[in-house]
Amino acid sequence: MFKSNLFENRPTRAEIYLNNLENNISVIKDIVGMRKILGIVKANAYGHGLVEISKKLEELNLDYLGVAYIEEALWLRKNGIKIPILVLGAIDNDQINLYLQNDIDITGSSIEKLEYISISAKKLNVKAKVHLKIDTGMGRIGVQWDRKEEFLKKAFSLPNIEIVGIFSHFADSFENPEFTNLQLERFNTVLKYVKEHYSLPPLIHLANSGAITRKLEDSFFTMVRPGIMMYGYSLDNKIQEKLKPVMQFKTKVLYFKVLQKGSPVGYASTYITKSQERILTLPVGYADGYPRSLSNKGIVYLNGKKYPVVGRICMDQCMVSLGTNGEGYVGDEVELWGNKISLHDVAKRSERSMWDLLSNVTERVPRKYIK
Repeated sequence: MFKSNLFENRPTRAEIYLNNLENNISVIKDIVGMRKILGIVKANAYGHGLVEISKKLEELNLDYLGVAYIEEALWLRKNGIKIPILVLGAIDNDQINLYLQNDIDITGSSIEKLEYISISAKKLNVKAKVHLKIDTGMGRIGVQWDRKEEFLKKAFSLPNIEIVGIFSHFADSFENPEFTNLQLERFNTVLKYVKEHYSLPPLIHLANSGAITRKLEDSFFTMVRPGIMMYGYSLDNKIQEKLKPVMQFKTKVLYFKVLQKGSPVGYASTYITKSQERILTLPVGYADGYPRSLSNKGIVYLNGKKYPVVGRICMDQCMVSLGTNGEGYVGDEVELWGNKISLHDVAKRSERSMWDLLSNVTERVPRKYIK
């Protein structure tokens, strides 16, 4: 499902440095202290490889893993992952039994969903582990914070349901502190109501990478949910200095030619050589996750220097200009991002988010795990 040997010998690959993942978890622990950590591994662990990253996080004694879909959770269970897993997304009622049969925590996001969970759990004679989802301003899933009463009454009264957690999600925890504080205030209002009328569950979680980066301690509660921070990225420069990118996206030069001044390069001739130029062809394109929006904008690292991507990025290939005197040969290694080429810079040049870039490195790019 998430791993194939079909492309394992491709010169284009994503090198995954597991020691850097360990470093980043240490940075997170230094900030959040003794709180539990739920590591977000949805979307193939942000492109890093669902199973291998999850195994490393289990080895590092993380408390929980977070995925988007039940299929991701089932794949982890099939591959021997035993630590608790929470599916963060909305559930399909027809799949509830899969959660219950595989010891996977469920997001309870509405009265209707809770009723279906209860009925299914009762039929199987088990207790469903449920995290209640409160919408404090994301506008996605979850019961709105100011319409909580009937939802909570139902949640704490239905049979065969164990409320193990309650959570919400910040919409813009790094860039918009004012709205973040409003969301936190709303969440605390719900927690106060739960405490007064029922009892608080052991797992209360709200803080994502942005909140952890900002050291918004009031949002840490009993568990935090780092995502992109685990993989080596932050929007805060001081925190970024401590983090190490887990992925290095690389390829090799497969073709070299010299074009005379005035020669077109690539589809639609969007680049015309300004002089005699040395042009390299790399076996990586937008079908691998190297975005087309980097056409005539991207920068790669080769033999100690940075060179521009020229012409339109193709589905499977792209071209780089060494100018008149740059050096590059067939077989030379090229970095697309990760170490010498900052993903922050790639995101800016491509007008794509870092989350988008990482998670869109496709399955035909083999992951090489470096321990």
